[in-house]
Amino acid sequence: MSTSPIGSNAFLASLQSSSTSGTSGSATSGLGGLADVNTFYKLLVTQLTNQDPMNPLTNQDLSAQLAQFSTASGVQSIQASMAALTAQLSQSQGLQAANLVGQTVVFDNNSINLGASGGTAGGFTLASPAQNVQVQVINNAGQTVRTLQVGALPTGVQTFTWDGKDASGNTAPAGSYTFNVQATDANGQAVAAVPFGTGTVQSVYLNGSSGPALQIKGQSGTVPLSSIQGVM
Repeated sequence: MSTSPIGSNAFLASLQSSSTSGTSGSATSGLGGLADVNTFYKLLVTQLTNQDPMNPLTNQDLSAQLAQFSTASGVQSIQASMAALTAQLSQSQGLQAANLVGQTVVFDNNSINLGASGGTAGGFTLASPAQNVQVQVINNAGQTVRTLQVGALPTGVQTFTWDGKDASGNTAPAGSYTFNVQATDANGQAVAAVPFGTGTVQSVYLNGSSGPALQIKGQSGTVPLSSIQGVM
């Protein structure tokens, strides 16, 4: 039986198949790594035993195969280490998030809640100075209830207040609204405005799909920890 070129070697194909299986099934297990090593040596011995005496495996070919196996094993080891590191990082973030319970936080959000007493506030961050800023208050039906002319504002964190009145001066129904900020500079060019909300953290969920998440008072859903801009 003659040996095949390294690029299409059945030995390497078998090893690759074994490594793939180990990565998906038991790469994070010590026994899985041991099984891959044993498979490698069994296949290597089989290849050396059945090689063509007239065309034996050269030292260069053997070294190349050993190097490829070492690389594959190293990748599996790195993947296992990264998985463990990710788990530890998630746990650490969860413990940090638990300290936020009862605290008032600032988070990425463009929703505001209008209470029965009327009047509410919101905020946003401007990337650069703006000559003209307006805030559109939008109801759940997607209709603009009120457009607030805020005027010129500098770079940084800004706030606005809404008295709870619609464009006709009538009191808007209590409930949740969203707001949209439109800002332009002195040349009429758009200025980036990132909205934010504030609220008190009521609880923490550690097993969210995007990592730890917070339940904030007044919010219907949870807020990812990554969306928190600061603590007040």
